[in-house]
Amino acid sequence: EIFVPYQDPRQDWYWATYLDAGEFADGFSVSLDPGNDCPENAVYFDQVYADSYGLPAVTPRAACLFERDAGDIAWRHSGSTDPVESRKSRDLVLRTIGSFSNYDYVFDWIFKQDGSIQVAVGLTGIDEMGSESAAASDGGPNGADAHGRFVAPHIVAPYHDHFFSYRLDFDVDGTANSFVDDKLVTERLTPPTPRRSLWVVKSEAAKTEADAKLTVDEMHPALWRVVNPYRKGATGYPVGYDIDPGTTATSLLLPDDYPQRRAGFTDYQLWVTPYRADERYAAGDYPTQSKGGDGLPAWTKADRPIENTDIVVWYTMGFHHVPRAEDYPVMPTEWIDFELRPDNFFTRNPAIDLPRDQ
Repeated sequence: EIFVPYQDPRQDWYWATYLDAGEFADGFSVSLDPGNDCPENAVYFDQVYADSYGLPAVTPRAACLFERDAGDIAWRHSGSTDPVESRKSRDLVLRTIGSFSNYDYVFDWIFKQDGSIQVAVGLTGIDEMGSESAAASDGGPNGADAHGRFVAPHIVAPYHDHFFSYRLDFDVDGTANSFVDDKLVTERLTPPTPRRSLWVVKSEAAKTEADAKLTVDEMHPALWRVVNPYRKGATGYPVGYDIDPGTTATSLLLPDDYPQRRAGFTDYQLWVTPYRADERYAAGDYPTQSKGGDGLPAWTKADRPIENTDIVVWYTMGFHHVPRAEDYPVMPTEWIDFELRPDNFFTRNPAIDLPRDQ
């Protein structure tokens, strides 16, 4: 699901609190532009989508797959007397694009040679905008730009958010999985060590859904892992994959605000539920008819067990958008992302045997 609430309180802007996927599902059915949306070496795939009437329709070139030189270092080492050993990385990228009225979203799944998967969204397109005179009519004490910024003469773009919810159906070496919250905790030391403090990892497996409603907190750092407790890696730890947040944001709307109630999945950045085939959409099946509380908030009220079972992780990343002149007339692509990283899943660095030249 995608939640885009605009921060303009005027009556004629109230409707601009989009749930893009649930309200405009056919926005995903966009054909890609060869050579521009994807590089020259891309391979394209047609896809069947449901149109606005619920009827199946084929979209040509709906996705592309390509390899690219990332320009990054896969790994490197050199010492005072050792020769330089460095390997460059290449990525395999699966890309689709959704076009939802004014905004275009580039959805990338980036498969890396170290076994990690980067999940990225590129935001571009055109900001919602209004005239200076209309915004000034009830703009409050700051005038026309009380709830947005001028992006061009006499044109105001309101503040807004973008939230993207991903449903991640993990099956790490089987379906008997658990979610582990590794808290990084400071400990005070006493003599004889000259150190006064250090941090340790305290791991806790979530037993029920309530244990796994979490938000990124830099003041209380943690690692989030999905593991198979019945499968051990080479060093004796359970095999797993980390959910590694990148650039993100949390909703600043109040809990009783109607748009926030409809998009209750943004109350937390991470949820974990037991797998259910009919639980597919974070805001519920019918968000246009929702009075709030559907989807994840409703399902997790039962506080079901999630330990050593088939689980689904729901991760939401966000972006608070304060418009600027450079966003006009078409916004340059802004990227946000997260990564799924192997954790004791492999016996060693999977990229260690990359050739020097590739």
